Amino acid sequence: MNYKGGALVIGSLFWDENPVRIKWKEVCLEVDSLVRVPIRIRYGRKSSSRSNTFTMVFSNVSSVGHGSAIVIPFNEKLKSFRSLEKQALAMSRAEGIWRNGESTLNCPWGAVGLLINPSLESSGGLKVIKERWRNIYSKYEFDNSMFNLEGETELISEDGFLNLEWTQEMSAFDFILATITQPNPRRLIDVSEIAEAINQSKYDQYFLKNIENGIRTFQDSLILEKLTTKDASNLKKSI
Repeated sequence: MNYKGGALVIGSLFWDENPVRIKWKEVCLEVDSLVRVPIRIRYGRKSSSRSNTFTMVFSNVSSVGHGSAIVIPFNEKLKSFRSLEKQALAMSRAEGIWRNGESTLNCPWGAVGLLINPSLESSGGLKVIKERWRNIYSKYEFDNSMFNLEGETELISEDGFLNLEWTQEMSAFDFILATITQPNPRRLIDVSEIAEAINQSKYDQYFLKNIENGIRTFQDSLILEKLTTKDASNLKKSI
């Protein structure tokens, strides 16, 4: 086994200065070799830790356009399933999913899932990897239906495999890990509601930091037009 893996990152996981996240990037990732990838993402999770503004979630809803996310390569090749599991647990720790006690890849609000390059389907070693990944998730009480909207194609299977679009930009990778978070509320959020939450709270840094770091949704320009915070107004003047 000698595979290339990476972490698919959206939102604050990339730019947050939380010491745990900084250490994760330093120890596990090659940030200088990041790849930008088109993918369906939207603002869809109201977060109390972000002043009740909306944070990013992945989406399989056809009306949600493609934004821009980041895949950061792992700094070591995946030479065993154990090395893949270690990377997944490190990501879980960085996300705040695994905080204390027994190691885990999921919690009530989020889960680390595995995305596999479709070209590997004929690989003899893939069967073992899939079986061992399923074994991890078989230990959890995991309701994957809570991570998608009603009628939306599932984002993650009950055994922890991601159902996200594999794009040409991902072709250098064999395996990609990403964190799926539960939408809140479980409906699409329109531009006005996203902007109103930012304006009322006067907390615009999550939105603006994403733009600054090139992590974008298809609605960003429309959201920005409706923002009245000082920093957002300054950004509008500069572009």
